[in-house]
Amino acid sequence: MSTSHPTADGLPDHVEERLGAAQVRPGDGIVVAVSGGVDSVVLLDILSRLAEAMELSLHVVHLDHGLRQDSPEDAAFVKALAGALGLPVTVEVVNVAEVGRSQGLSVEMAGRRCRRDLWERVRARVRARCVAVGHHADDQAETVLLRLLRGAGATGLGAMRPVAAGGIARPLLAVRRPALEAYPRERGLRVRGSA
Repeated sequence: MSTSHPTADGLPDHVEERLGAAQVRPGDGIVVAVSGGVDSVVLLDILSRLAEAMELSLHVVHLDHGLRQDSPEDAAFVKALAGALGLPVTVEVVNVAEVGRSQGLSVEMAGRRCRRDLWERVRARVRARCVAVGHHADDQAETVLLRLLRGAGATGLGAMRPVAAGGIARPLLAVRRPALEAYPRERGLRVRGSA
């Protein structure tokens, strides 16, 4: 396993290696969580490039949280992106703020719960091996820092895992943001926002 941070041109090989570590095999299905931001668009592009050779079946999923006025534009962008790649897509709209209020959760926690619920439902429906998400090395550092600032003890400071419970795979977890930002420029990809 490579321990260095890959460059933009090395991302496809890196993702292929990480999928192998996640025990993804020929014929497996992968649900790809796509927000429309750079990390998820890069992940989707790479997986679509690898799909034929690795015999993967991809299904795109997007949750419109209903928190921003332009969130329907994100959903339309993801639908168009999946369509251009010839991939099936599931888009769901949820009022995450209302879910948070009704369940006594923060908006952040409600969003996480709604995303995970959607991912798992789609994964079960399409019988996919895993859900691939675009978390990267800078997200990892931010997660540990936030947990530290919230007063987590040694056991609560654990970082995100490349393969987590619930079939979550993070093949970009060792990738730094500069490589993620360079990749769409080199490939001529459009993204929404900066994350």
